[in-house]
Amino acid sequence: MASSSSSSSSSSSSCLRSLEMKGFFLFLIVLVNLSMAKAKAKAVPAMYVLGDSLVDVGNNNYIHPSVLKADFPHNGIDYPGGKPTGRFSNGKNAADALAEKVGLPTSPPYLSNKSDVFLKGVSFASGGCGIFNATGQGFLQKSISLTQQVGYFAEVSQRLAKQMGATAAQQHLANSIFTVVIGSNDLFDYFNSDKNAKKVSPQQYIDTMISTLQQLLKRLHGLGARKLLVVGVGPLGCTPARRHDSSTEDCSDEVNNWANKYNQQLTSMLQGLKSELNDINYSYFDTYNALLNLIQKPADYGFVEVKAACCGFGKLNADVFCTPLAVYCPNRTDHIFWDKVHPTQAAARVLVDMIHTGSQPHVFPVNLKQLIDV
Repeated sequence: MASSSSSSSSSSSSCLRSLEMKGFFLFLIVLVNLSMAKAKAKAVPAMYVLGDSLVDVGNNNYIHPSVLKADFPHNGIDYPGGKPTGRFSNGKNAADALAEKVGLPTSPPYLSNKSDVFLKGVSFASGGCGIFNATGQGFLQKSISLTQQVGYFAEVSQRLAKQMGATAAQQHLANSIFTVVIGSNDLFDYFNSDKNAKKVSPQQYIDTMISTLQQLLKRLHGLGARKLLVVGVGPLGCTPARRHDSSTEDCSDEVNNWANKYNQQLTSMLQGLKSELNDINYSYFDTYNALLNLIQKPADYGFVEVKAACCGFGKLNADVFCTPLAVYCPNRTDHIFWDKVHPTQAAARVLVDMIHTGSQPHVFPVNLKQLIDV
């Protein structure tokens, strides 16, 4: 009987050890899977940002003299530390949110250190700039045109090749994300100008915008870009700036129609670019319909105010941009627009969520998360 009891005890102990070992190995498998998932989430080596004030993180701070700046209150009131950084926002903008999504620090402004190699990416974005070199240029107005931004990237790519070696640099750039947010200021310039001063039709103007952008994207490809995140223009006619000029405070159908037309031609151009350059992949974000959806169904996204800017003064708080003399709303998460043309931090985050994991019709042919895995 004692021998039988001892044998049973030994068998139970052996079973327990076996279960413990299985549990230990299962735990190891889970850890390895989590580690692999985490590694995959950090697969983007760098993010290079080209564009305008929607993604400018401070380049314009270094441009003198120019009034195209946001390095003063009340901009940045909700940014960590509560200080203005040069972002045209109450807090973080879309560039910050995109960096967070791909597990990278925000790409620093290029003009903050023009000799850096920027191994984790850099931002060339400049408030007020456009596809055309003349956009954002004038008396006391200076910005970095998209052409110049691509030129700056050419310099960075050369430094990367020198430091990493040509093959490693090529691989680095092939896996990096190139974010392009441009076009709004060109359209604003056209529709804000005197009708009698217009030398071309809206269609001719848009055609030239598209052809110019196409050549710049091809140049980016020639410099190593393989994964493009291209953001279309929003419903510009629904910004506080355009509603301000309407006696009924309605959206400008004319401006919206041409903004939409531009986006349609942009998507066609990108499809053609993909056919021509087989090794390029892209994600296009339909800002127009995504933002229009926020404006038309604000409660679905936690917003209340869709017409007026949070910071400014006058009609719809859109007489002027946000300045130290302006008033600002206390309920900034309720507003879609921070100033007369720029979104609040809250609105930017909602849009970036769509860019990252959204689906058609707002983002196609793939979202940002899928683009990373291509």
